[in-house]
This record gives sequence, structure tokens and C-alpha cells, in this order.
Amino acid sequence: MKTLFTLLVLISFPFQLIAQSKCDCKPELDFVYEQMKSNSSFKDQIKGKKRLEVEEKYQNLGAQMEEDISTLDCFWVLNDLMAVVQDKHSTLTEVGPNYKAESILDSVFIQEYRSTEAFQNFPKTDRNIEELKQSLQGKATEDIEGIYAIGNKIKMGVYRTSSPDSLVGVILSSEMGIWEPGQIYSYIKESNIPSHYDITYYSSVRKNLLFSKAQFFDYGMLLPGVVKENVQKNYAWIDKEEEEGYTLSYLSDDVQYVWLNSFFRKTMPAKRDALIAQISTDLSAKNLIIDLRNNAGGADKISLPILKALKKKSVNIYIITNFFTGSNAEMTTVRLKKQFDATQLGQRTYGAISYGSNYGRSYDSPSGLFNFYPTDMRQKQFIAYEEVGVRPDVTLAPESDWIEQTLKYIESQSEGKK
Repeated sequence: MKTLFTLLVLISFPFQLIAQSKCDCKPELDFVYEQMKSNSSFKDQIKGKKRLEVEEKYQNLGAQMEEDISTLDCFWVLNDLMAVVQDKHSTLTEVGPNYKAESILDSVFIQEYRSTEAFQNFPKTDRNIEELKQSLQGKATEDIEGIYAIGNKIKMGVYRTSSPDSLVGVILSSEMGIWEPGQIYSYIKESNIPSHYDITYYSSVRKNLLFSKAQFFDYGMLLPGVVKENVQKNYAWIDKEEEEGYTLSYLSDDVQYVWLNSFFRKTMPAKRDALIAQISTDLSAKNLIIDLRNNAGGADKISLPILKALKKKSVNIYIITNFFTGSNAEMTTVRLKKQFDATQLGQRTYGAISYGSNYGRSYDSPSGLFNFYPTDMRQKQFIAYEEVGVRPDVTLAPESDWIEQTLKYIESQSEGKK
């Protein structure tokens, strides 16, 4: 019988992997399928003939699991099953080790960790690292192949496998003792959306498996903090401290600006109230830029009162979004465009908009290897944006400052009305 790896996994690898931990994947598959069926998204989308097709896929996957497979292979299979539903809020992750994050700075811990089976058997390429470095040097910024900086401590090389739509990311160098050259950081496959990739990768600190569905690759940025080494600055990502959010300021006589960096209901009520007071007394310019970059969402209790305060003002609104504008921030983008005739500039948003979790609960799989995060909320009026995001009216170039580009656009609009 062909291995499950050959039959099911999304990437074909032209190299040998060091032996990995094994997993009895059938109970994990059963668990994930039952959890999926409880999701609002599954109930909305998987009906009639589609339900029969999904059930058949689940049965076929289960029938092929006659032997234990690697944890990595199982993770791919489970995410492959989850992909039948459009729901970027619902996620599956590998449960990480229980050591504290600061432990990776402890030389004694690192020495002990590097002697463990987990480190010795971590997936590793058989490619020559120096030859790989040479082959990836000078790759164009828009080419996904190349050398990436992961933070300021790790370098990774991304190269194509024998399958033209599949790539692998391998550690080239690391100042973090939990990683060594040759270890695999990511497995990447082209999605059905141009310039978007499905990525399975290991967290930098705990090395547990994570999955990013339809991740947008643009101007050298593969993931937050994972950027091509030759890219000095990608302005799609806003590089500010959280404390700078929720403050209304003037950029020119007729343009004011505010960065709404989060709508998290536990930490933002005081900032929301202060901003509403500012809007009431200090918002007087003809134009307002609302920057929603990096805003992963939150609650209507934070965003809607801000929109209510804006309705009392006569102002032209311009929204800046990037791919990491998600969830409630995407809803806010749509509401601003529909209710205020606002202009959206930047990138498409993340596409995790129509479903959500009210309680934030998650559930461990039978083996304890994986954790499933369900969705129990639906807002069907946003379903058209799920997984595709809200597309901007004006696309901004990531190699130059987005606020300056927006100011130039506002100026061009004003001149056009003269």
C-alpha cells in the first residue's frame, strides 16, 4: 500500500526527513470532523450534495489510515479536511511543549534540549546548506524563493521542491539555540488565489506546528516578522508601539489621523471612550485617515461606538488596511465604506470576517497532540468577504510610506474637485 504521506499530504518532498514522532491519526481525524460539524460555518456551507462530498472525503481519509503516521503528516491531513469549509477563524494547532518562553535564553536549558530526541529527530533537509545559500542569493523581492530574516536572530532559505507549486523553508543560520542549520521551519504550497500560499510552519519559540491558510506574499513578507533579508522596509506592516494607537492627530491643516490598532474588548474600553471624547471636541479637519493596519479585530462594543461618534461629524474618511486587518476590523472597514462612503487604501484584508468565537474556548484532540479552536458566531452579511477579504479601492505600493501615499491621494482628490 502507498504510504498516507504519498496519498494525502499537500507537498511532495524530494529529500529525506529524519524520523519524526508517530501519531495514530484516525482518532484525530474523527475528533476534528466532529468539531467541524459543530461550527457555524459548517452548518452554513456544507449542505445537500456538498455534505455528501465532504462525508465521502472524510471516510476516504479515514480508510487510508491503517498505520501510524508522523505528526506532521497527520497535521497536513487534518488541515486538508478543514479546508473544505471557508472559515479562517477556526484553526488547528499542535499543542506546544510546556517550557516557558524565556527558557530559550537559558544556556543550561538549551544544552539539555539539544540532547533530547525531539531536537535530534526534528525534520531536517539533506540539502547542503552552503550550496543552498549560494543558490538563493540575489533572488528578486517578488520571488517567493530566497533568503528570509525571521526576526533578527534566524535566517531561512525558501526553495521550490520537485513539485512546482510547493516550497520548503530551511534554517540557514540561527542565534537561537533551539534551532540549527538544516532544520525545517516551513512547508509552503500555492493556494487557489494568486500570490497566496497555504503554510505549515513551526513557531519560532516552541517549535509546535501552526497553519496559515491563504497567506498573502507581497514585497518579500511571507509572515509577520518573516521578511526577505534584502527588504529594508515593507510599509504594508505598520511599525508602531501599541501606545501610539487611539490618538487623534493632525497631519496637515485639512487632514487628521488615528491608528485603531485593536478592538479587543478587555483592554480597549478606556481608549475607546477617550477617542470618542477627542472626536467630539477635536475632530475638525475636512479629511480623516483611519489606519486599521495590524488590527486583528475584537468586539462591536469597541468599534461601533466610534462609528456612532463619527456620524455626528461631516468628514471625508479614508481607511488604510493591510493583509493583517482582520475580523471586526474588516467589519469596520465594510461599515465605513457603506455608511460613510469611505475610500479604502492599501491591501486586501485577511478574510476572517463572517465567523467568530464568542467564548474563546478550544479543545484538545484525543492524543493531546492538537488543539481545535471552533467558531460559534456567524454574521452572514459578511460571507462574501470570507477568505478573500475586503479589497481596497486604491492599492498602495509597499516600498514607500503608506500615510504619505494616502495624503497624496487625498490632495489629488481635492485638486480634482476645484
